[in-house]
Amino acid sequence: MAVFDSAVLLIALSAAFARCSTPVEPFNLRYVKLEPPPKPPFLANATHETIKQFMAIFHLSGIPQMRKVNELDVMIGTLRPEVQLSYQRYKADALLLKLSQDERLQEITEKTHFTMVHLEALKNSKSTEIKERKRRLEAIFSKYSDFMIQAVTIEVADVVDNIMQNVLRALLFTERMTQK
Repeated sequence: MAVFDSAVLLIALSAAFARCSTPVEPFNLRYVKLEPPPKPPFLANATHETIKQFMAIFHLSGIPQMRKVNELDVMIGTLRPEVQLSYQRYKADALLLKLSQDERLQEITEKTHFTMVHLEALKNSKSTEIKERKRRLEAIFSKYSDFMIQAVTIEVADVVDNIMQNVLRALLFTERMTQK
């Protein structure tokens, strides 16, 4: 009887809670407005008009990438030396990041090619007995999988690091805006 009473009580409480609870709206970015809008870090102290002009050039579609970068360079060249220096640092960071990614991708390509050549040579080898072939296959795949895990880990770590830097930048920006 006590089990039945507790079950009835549980059902009654859950029904009452379902009726009394207020509906929660899902998070929607349409209702969020950042004022002033976020801007690139090197434009932290720039005027609203400068930021607007920079972002307009940045968001232009239909023009070649090099021309867009040249236009941005010219525009930044008219600003204060601190902003120019910050912009140059930003470009240097982006360039070095891209070069390191390209280097890693080249290394992955070379290692994959090396592995495929070894597998093909092992497949075409008539003199290698089955146990030796199996041992070599395991060694090749072990080295290749270790390398790929390390390469993917580095890529993911770089992405997470970049995301966390941007989140921190946004938090600091928000904190400054709320303190004003």
